[in-house]
Amino acid sequence: MLAEYGPTIVTWCFFALLCGGFIKGALGVGTPLLTVPMMALVLPPQMAIAIMAIPVVVANLWQFAQAERGSAVISRLWPAFLAILVGTWVGVKILSVIDETTLLVLVGVAVIAFALLQGSRFRLHLPDPLVRPAGVFFGGASGLIGGLSSFFGPMLIIYLISIRGLSKNQFVSSISFLYVSAVVPWAIALYLFGILDQRLLIYSALATIPVTIGLLLGQRIRQRISDARFQYLIIGILVVSGVSMLWRAYH
Repeated sequence: MLAEYGPTIVTWCFFALLCGGFIKGALGVGTPLLTVPMMALVLPPQMAIAIMAIPVVVANLWQFAQAERGSAVISRLWPAFLAILVGTWVGVKILSVIDETTLLVLVGVAVIAFALLQGSRFRLHLPDPLVRPAGVFFGGASGLIGGLSSFFGPMLIIYLISIRGLSKNQFVSSISFLYVSAVVPWAIALYLFGILDQRLLIYSALATIPVTIGLLLGQRIRQRISDARFQYLIIGILVVSGVSMLWRAYH
């Protein structure tokens, strides 16, 4: 089945998936952001997106299952989890009547501006009483934007890095829990709409292997990264997300 693609393409896709798993293991985010553009260099973009369906679900479930005090994460973030589901449904419903380009430009600029703010001494912090209410806002915004454009991550990253005292491991377990509410319905939708057909379903299952290898390697690296450096790496991912939105808007 893979014989229809040359060894060079298969090797490149394996490397792209390995890199995506590595960044997911190290930082908890960034897998589709890195892997899909890399694979789209040698595969049709829609195919590259579909191949990521199973790996992103497995990676997020894996990281949340590995989390310490997972029940505490659920207790704290369940309003954001539910808000993502609702926001995604609303985003998909209005997809046909909204100017996606304008939305991506506005959100992309806002994400970059917030990332620069969080990297400065004027960093925003959410007081503890506002964590759950803010979760509803950011979760709903994440679902809405994700339903319109597939960019679920930026608003969730903004939300989590604004929570005071969140360690790198708590960040990874929290983002993985929230991502589950986005990527599971997304993967199901790909299948129901025929984008993830039987052939791509097999490719997506096989893609889980390099992603898992990269995930395990990235987790080892995360142990060596200080919380302060981790925060700046996440801010870097946020900037890349904002730039990706602007690139998508104009291309």
